[in-house]
Amino acid sequence: MTVTTSQVLHSQASSVPAGVAAPELCTIPQGAARSLHPRAPMQLRVVSGLAWVTLSDGPHGWREDSGDLMLHAGQSVCVASGQHAVVEPMGREPLQFQWRSAAAVRASSPQHAAPRGDVCRA
Repeated sequence: MTVTTSQVLHSQASSVPAGVAAPELCTIPQGAARSLHPRAPMQLRVVSGLAWVTLSDGPHGWREDSGDLMLHAGQSVCVASGQHAVVEPMGREPLQFQWRSAAAVRASSPQHAAPRGDVCRA
């Protein structure tokens, strides 16, 4: 899939208060992409569709968690502060995802019940 610069939407992430129960649902139509630049650690959780996520090395160079990922509905990835993520839907369906602060994720997920990697570190 080829994505032109005009198709990439730029989004500055803001922190979601820990008391917010249902984060906003974001939708990306097939053939488009979204560029995310978090100022605080964030979690991207796929609600429906299949996501192709490319994570940059971050502001301080190489990161072990950089590169390309494919995420199915229910899967999530943590994006560090200053790291760049490009998100694209794969297949014919639009992609729906939640984008929320790591603090809100930790506050709403008991540590003992969360699968490994599902809760973002600060």
